Amino acid sequence: MSVLRLYLRPGWPDSEPGLPWALLGSQGQCLQQGDGSPSGWPRADQLELVLPAGSTLFTAVALPPGRELKPAVIGYALEEQLANDPAVNLYAVGGKLADGRRSVAVCEAAPVRRAVAMLRQLGRLADRIVPEETLLPLPNAGQWVLAAQPQGWLLRSGLDEAGFLPAASVAVLLPRLAATAPPAVVLLLGERPAGLPEPWPVQQGEAWQWQHGRAVGVNFAHGELAADRQWRALAPTLRRAGVIVAAVVLAQTLLACGQWGWYAWQKKSLQQQIRQQVQPWAPQAVAGSSALPMLRAVDRLRVSRGLPARDDMVTAMAQLAEVNRGQLKLVSLRYDSGRLAFQAPALTTEQAQAWQAQLAARQWLLSSSQNEQGQREWVLTREPA
Repeated sequence: MSVLRLYLRPGWPDSEPGLPWALLGSQGQCLQQGDGSPSGWPRADQLELVLPAGSTLFTAVALPPGRELKPAVIGYALEEQLANDPAVNLYAVGGKLADGRRSVAVCEAAPVRRAVAMLRQLGRLADRIVPEETLLPLPNAGQWVLAAQPQGWLLRSGLDEAGFLPAASVAVLLPRLAATAPPAVVLLLGERPAGLPEPWPVQQGEAWQWQHGRAVGVNFAHGELAADRQWRALAPTLRRAGVIVAAVVLAQTLLACGQWGWYAWQKKSLQQQIRQQVQPWAPQAVAGSSALPMLRAVDRLRVSRGLPARDDMVTAMAQLAEVNRGQLKLVSLRYDSGRLAFQAPALTTEQAQAWQAQLAARQWLLSSSQNEQGQREWVLTREPA
């Protein structure tokens, strides 16, 4: 897993265009490094923002028991040790010490929040926000790690115990720090500080740089500053599901287009067949509306043979007169395209059923409907032969 490590230079992004950066490999080795604007930063699996040495206070304080400690509670407990308002700081609580106190790391919130906000605008999320001091190798029990830097020395004595010693005061601070529990051995990375007591056993190591190693310990990237990358675990599954859904939708679309094309071909084929069958009888007929021309052609053929036309008003009125026999008075009577419509308010349901049975025997159909005025009327039509 690759890591892009950015060293937060004071004033960025307001007064500094770029940041020092280092691309780390899976073992913490530095693959690339540089100093420039965000456009030149390489891509990596994770991003780590490093706070400069001396900008973080490492201390210990007695805190109330509980799994979740709010920043206001931590700030109130540390109020006497802070030089600013506790509300303007970020807090990272570490493990318990032997005396029951908790290790706490404190840094000013404003520059960190400003940097994280800019990174988010650039499409980058900080997975870890760590002090430079915690980049030192993790010491063994009773061991101190001391690394020389241009402005002083970085000191790490435990997982959550570290600090920065300015060059001007290292000779005073080192003995004070070791007054209660002097180190069994000091791992010295780089040159030896002037204030290092002579009796302390020293192991000499190579000079240390922030571009190497993995950060272990304090991390301020929680709460509002958390990267919130839970979607990373679901991304492969969602990607596969998206591909499957897209394939299914594409297949359904192709199938629907194929069915539509087949239905269109069938429709065209049927229209051609109808046109071929109708043309000899009704040359003016078109596919889809050949019923009326064919009916008229049949009527002409019947009339030419001395038979009444199928669409014949006189025949329909004769059938109605046959079943009525002068019993009921018709209020209105109209004829249109083989439909004889009439109104007979005195026609009861029993009489209508009797008429329907008689007309059905002659292949005529009597049905009821309502006209545009909402009045009930009866419609007499010939049933298909």
